[in-house]
Amino acid sequence: MISGLQSCEFVFGLEMMTEDLKKVNEFQKGQKYMDETAAISKKGHAIKGEHTISPLMKEFEYGSTGERYWCYEHMVLQLEYCIDVLKVIYPQFDFLFLFNNFCGHNRQQGDGLNAENMSKYYGGKQAYLRDSKINEEKGYLGPYK
Repeated sequence: MISGLQSCEFVFGLEMMTEDLKKVNEFQKGQKYMDETAAISKKGHAIKGEHTISPLMKEFEYGSTGERYWCYEHMVLQLEYCIDVLKVIYPQFDFLFLFNNFCGHNRQQGDGLNAENMSKYYGGKQAYLRDSKINEEKGYLGPYK
């Protein structure tokens, strides 16, 4: 399987010169991944390490004998590395990422509001999600307050 980044600037994937990889590794040196839980899950630690190849195209074997299946943790770590690469190589640009067919759609915050976790009937045990705060401000809840 392949997870790749496509752009008008470099089409599909990005071949990186050794000099560019050195710049990216220096930029990332000592930094932690933003999603430390994902990093620890897939890498065993939260500190960004040195890379030897471009992250914009990742090939992997799937199934029980390979790297298992592509999941949220893989995607978020690849995306963060890609962002670091693009910041170093193309500092003059802003970036917009669009995703297609990744399994991160099923990833949600543990305390996030989710209709599937709500009871359809009165009574019974309710899952504790979190408190919500509704501000008393004009227009906060729309024109139908």
